[in-house]
Amino acid sequence: MLEQSYFLPPKNIQDSSNLKHFLDEHDINTYEELLEKSNSDPDWFWNTLIKWQGIEFDAPYSVIRDATNGPQFVDWCVGGTLNLTRTCLDQHQHSEVWKKPAIEAVDEAGNRRVWSYEEYSEECCRISNALKKRGIKKGDTVAIYMPMIPEMAASFMAIARMGAIAIPLFSGFAAPAIALRLQDASVKAVVTATSTIRGGRKVHMAENIKAAIEQSDTVHTVMCLTRTGDALPSHPKFIDWQESLENQPATFPPVSMTPKEPLFVAYTSGTTGKPKGVVQNHLGILAKTAADFTLCLDIKKDDRHIWMTDMGWVMGPLTLICSSLVGATVILAEGAPTHAEDPFRILRLVETLKITHMGIAPTVVRQLMTLDPAPLETLDLSSLRIVPSSGEAWTPEAWHWMKDKICKNRAVPLNMSGGTELVGAILTSTVLHAIPPCGFSTQNLGVGAKVLRTDGSEADKGEVGELVITNPPMGLTMGLWKDNDRYLKTYWSTFDDIWHHGDWAHQNEDGTWHIHGRSDDTINVAGKRVGPPEIEGALMENTGLSDAAAIAVPDDIKGVAVVCFCVLRPGVEPSDALKKSLSGSVAGRVGKPFSPREIHFSKALPKTRSMKTMRRVIRSIYLEEDPGDLSSLANPEATDFIKGAVSN
Repeated sequence: MLEQSYFLPPKNIQDSSNLKHFLDEHDINTYEELLEKSNSDPDWFWNTLIKWQGIEFDAPYSVIRDATNGPQFVDWCVGGTLNLTRTCLDQHQHSEVWKKPAIEAVDEAGNRRVWSYEEYSEECCRISNALKKRGIKKGDTVAIYMPMIPEMAASFMAIARMGAIAIPLFSGFAAPAIALRLQDASVKAVVTATSTIRGGRKVHMAENIKAAIEQSDTVHTVMCLTRTGDALPSHPKFIDWQESLENQPATFPPVSMTPKEPLFVAYTSGTTGKPKGVVQNHLGILAKTAADFTLCLDIKKDDRHIWMTDMGWVMGPLTLICSSLVGATVILAEGAPTHAEDPFRILRLVETLKITHMGIAPTVVRQLMTLDPAPLETLDLSSLRIVPSSGEAWTPEAWHWMKDKICKNRAVPLNMSGGTELVGAILTSTVLHAIPPCGFSTQNLGVGAKVLRTDGSEADKGEVGELVITNPPMGLTMGLWKDNDRYLKTYWSTFDDIWHHGDWAHQNEDGTWHIHGRSDDTINVAGKRVGPPEIEGALMENTGLSDAAAIAVPDDIKGVAVVCFCVLRPGVEPSDALKKSLSGSVAGRVGKPFSPREIHFSKALPKTRSMKTMRRVIRSIYLEEDPGDLSSLANPEATDFIKGAVSN
């Protein structure tokens, strides 16, 4: 069976990996030995990792970890001060990295720009000086509403350098969603661009900001980058980007920050109510990135890294930090990973830009699988070394397609899963492990991952339960912005003093792990749990579909029933015969208890910009309930499509 064939990373990649070097330098024989030590002696692990990665402090810390206030509010590196940009930019100044490309940017038209680390640092400092001139100081909040372009990266570093707090916003947000976050975070200034092109369509970003600041009484400055063919909006709060930076010094001393002072607030959608503001600091994200990306995902100085994402999702800051932390080159691709005019764009960029380290989402792979494969066969993907993935659970067909068609059974597919709340992963794969299809080789270092039953007892191997972390790691959120009661209720109230992540998971006898989806997504029929991707994978075996989603709904007889929403490929017509065939596929592949009670056909499914299917939104629409926060949807029109599908 497909599920049983593990992938073994090539020996040359294993032997030259960061992880093997770390083990050798510290006289540790195996990852499992390091894992046990990281959980039993977290002080040793995080202290050692900070020094090994070269995270720079302005003032040394006296205590590595203070848990006096409980696991919910651990203080790290007490007494120390630092600034993220010292480690991500300044440390490279006296090495060969300083003149190498830090950023290579490309838009959908193929236009390219390259910044060296020196140019990156200088632009960062000019932006810091420009914001300071407008009255921004340490502790003020500054929103970033920009596409994935070099100025966005420099803005993030500039805000960090001056000790202000970045508020990254999803570049697809409409004005009301922007206004909500501006007001909640008391934003003083916004950095933005007049427009961006995504999927061949122009998005007027400055107009959205213009409308949003009318609903926010805290913003006094909008520094706007004018794109080709655009004009600066006429508004008293808007200032021109180029004019603001003109004659600004290319130096700015980094402001020292304690590990308890915020770096940025990442808003993540809640199932109801306003979005949650996850608070991150200068230290935690550096240390967690070192554990996740440097050690487990094996990013190196010579890598050319891309993860097509958005600054509004935590992977946006992470893709900037993981590359600059090690002196690699980050590829910023403005626009969509795949669209009608360039369906294999993300893979074409691999060939053109010789990308070596490429993050990808399972949903993107499922989209690529529906395309005519002929153009793919002509692409040279031999530069790829590591292909990490995150976002959603894999289906076996999609995972093997990615391994065969993208990795070419040579580049290493490394799956990781975690969340915004800890800027990284709980479960991962590494180049030193055999990699299970759709799963994870091991747990991440220093998190103490376990699977618990609902009564708090530890689940047996193979038994599905709630994924938790028992050792709060560096990188775990400091709390929720202005709402620590919600923080405690959401993550710490299910089990005493244990972080409840909200994923169903199980660990296998061989030590590998699998995630079955979010607790509120997982389908439980007659005591049997299954993740939606398993049902969706069975549906997608039908070549007439381009996408599918499965949800659980109340049922008078079964208690819970499965309802599916499918998107048809062009030229395919809905029919009862097709529904019967799809239902049979689920029964044969997953089991008769999970056969859909209903199958509906929709023009599209609601997605986030990172291509996650918003099943909770589909379920809420189907049940005529409040769908909660919809601001993270990349295609809000899909909600109307779902409503239409239900009513037909």
